[in-house]
Amino acid sequence: MTAQRAALFLCLVALCSCSGVSIPGHPDSGPRPKLLTVHKLADSFGIYDMESGEMLAEIPTDVKPHEFALGPEGRFAYVTNYGVDTYTDEAKGGNTITIIDVNERVAVGTISTGEYYRPHAIELAPSGLFYLTTEIPAAVHVLDPKSRKILHTIPVSGKLPHMIYVKHDESKAWTADSGSGTVSVIDLKARKQVGTIETGGVPMGFASPRDESELFLATREGDEIVVIDPGTDTVKERIPMPGRPGRLLITADGKLLIAACIGSNEAALVEIATRTEIARTGTFSRAEGMAMHPAGQSFFLAAQMDNRIVRLSLPDLKLMQKIETKAKPDPIIIWTRQTGK
Repeated sequence: MTAQRAALFLCLVALCSCSGVSIPGHPDSGPRPKLLTVHKLADSFGIYDMESGEMLAEIPTDVKPHEFALGPEGRFAYVTNYGVDTYTDEAKGGNTITIIDVNERVAVGTISTGEYYRPHAIELAPSGLFYLTTEIPAAVHVLDPKSRKILHTIPVSGKLPHMIYVKHDESKAWTADSGSGTVSVIDLKARKQVGTIETGGVPMGFASPRDESELFLATREGDEIVVIDPGTDTVKERIPMPGRPGRLLITADGKLLIAACIGSNEAALVEIATRTEIARTGTFSRAEGMAMHPAGQSFFLAAQMDNRIVRLSLPDLKLMQKIETKAKPDPIIIWTRQTGK
């Protein structure tokens, strides 16, 4: 590198540092926690410093990324490119998954879902395999991140399987079928659907305690949280939740359930033992994606149409932090680079 080029590079580094944008391929520098998200309306993946909120990198994806998960090594993010704005769109949508090296802050590959369009939910299981949904045609797919290939495809009878919950032992999975008001029950060992649970509303996000004794489901248009018995695959209870809840998160101590209410732009808190709502706050436009802070005493919430992620304290839901983002952030994962990876 000439002295001239070296000087130019240093200027670019300084400029990008000040503007919050990284030079493509400029690697992560250390173990400081990062906040990862996708920008649905900017067609990109964002890396932010968790504490300062500074944007460290913006990495292009395909059109309208909606969900993502980290691979088993914690280095690569797999981003589902939904291709449309919302589940109510009639367009076919996208059919790709963008692979991002989070350490190096670059996209390193693309996986095609072929004739299956609108890939959405994606979850990593203990085996190291991913389980993901596509809406058109409706299916659950088993993806091997090592070979970057889909190993199995399981047709789903419910319409528009939007989100998924996979049991820890990978024996069963449940899909939230946003287009039919149902949950499809999948036998992952037999690779087939074995049941349907009528929930009503527009099923969206799942949450479950560590012992998986029950499964909570947010139903947007139903204005409630449906409690499912995962042993019998039946509805055991319904918890009223005004505001069109779309995503759920259980706190680190397992005692509280947080609901992101996309309709009322609020976050609500439910005591699991009593099924009682104990707190609610807003306004966070199109509130949806959530993640716990590593300390366990607060959480992050995506206020999508504010182009912002906020941090709220527990259990009083006080605003602690605002992180300005690119257009329409949603799912959130807190990530720290592992030494040697």
